Amino acid sequence: MSLTHHTLDVVMIGRSILSSSRNPVAELYRGLINELAHRGHRTTYLEPYDFGGIAHRDMLRSPYCEVWTYGDVDTLLEEYLPAIQSADLVLLGSDVPETDRIAQWICNEARGITIYYDTDLARTARVLASGEDCGNCLSRDSVGSFHLYLSTTGGPALEQLARIHGMPCARPLYESIDPFAFYRMDIDKSYDLGFMGNFKTERYDLIEALLLAPARTTPNRQFVLAGDNYPDSQAWPQNVTYLEHLPHTNHVDFYNRQACSLVLGRNDRRTLGHTPSRQLLAAAACGVPVLTAEWDGIGEFFEDRRELYCVASQQDVLDILYGTDETTRRRVGSFARARVLADHTTSHRAEQLLSYWQEVAD
Repeated sequence: MSLTHHTLDVVMIGRSILSSSRNPVAELYRGLINELAHRGHRTTYLEPYDFGGIAHRDMLRSPYCEVWTYGDVDTLLEEYLPAIQSADLVLLGSDVPETDRIAQWICNEARGITIYYDTDLARTARVLASGEDCGNCLSRDSVGSFHLYLSTTGGPALEQLARIHGMPCARPLYESIDPFAFYRMDIDKSYDLGFMGNFKTERYDLIEALLLAPARTTPNRQFVLAGDNYPDSQAWPQNVTYLEHLPHTNHVDFYNRQACSLVLGRNDRRTLGHTPSRQLLAAAACGVPVLTAEWDGIGEFFEDRRELYCVASQQDVLDILYGTDETTRRRVGSFARARVLADHTTSHRAEQLLSYWQEVAD
């Protein structure tokens, strides 16, 4: 079946794409769906109706797909069975209520290719290893039931999970960015170094060592941190600007106003490795030199000292900010941007998804 001449009818079930509030996967699915539409494929997206959060929608309707909401899983299983049965491809995203029940329904009823897309492999591995009952995770009985298991984490962690649970086909489908949303701007730099990310206890030591400590050492320089729920921001150095809430529309401006950008993924994802975060790709796409804590597999995505800087201490950060000339740093940012545009856009991910579909369909 040719990808060029066959129009796919796709059904996706996942977390909301109409609201990106505290929901980073919304942008991931929006990008994939947009690219599929540009290639002539039709997508219907099914999402749980969020009775408490509808006011936070930042998209009233999608221009690239039909979005249908369901009030509960009983309604989903009853009303949308024909859509599931007629689809060429049915994709279930992780972290929806009653994930396992929906997964079993899809694998029993779908006549096309079935896909599970896991955006939190660390949690999945933890839940499956413990055997605990998790309403928003797959069970050991269903994890190997899909034709294709996709994950934003690749490498040994995904390979091991596939081997243990008998997945017929497991492939990475990493995060990506829309190059029309993240780009280089010719504006003045307001900050020597910035970080964007909500407060997480396990990550705070790194923020202290790689952002706050350099700020204390260089009080005449400017730093910025954007994110929710930081409890001790009043005690930070005066040269650290704190932006408690940064709207998504301001992200490209935020990155471009930094001379360098610090990107730190979640601890569990850095432990697994092979998980390039959307923040990493977004900052790089803006041409900003990126500083990050090293993780396994990072060299598959960016070359240290050529396309980004791996840092482990306050001194590492100071050496790059003030011991490396601006021309060199800008060249690193340019190489990173070129790498993202060559390998990590939403267009690349859509092509990978279609190639995986073709692999399984054949």
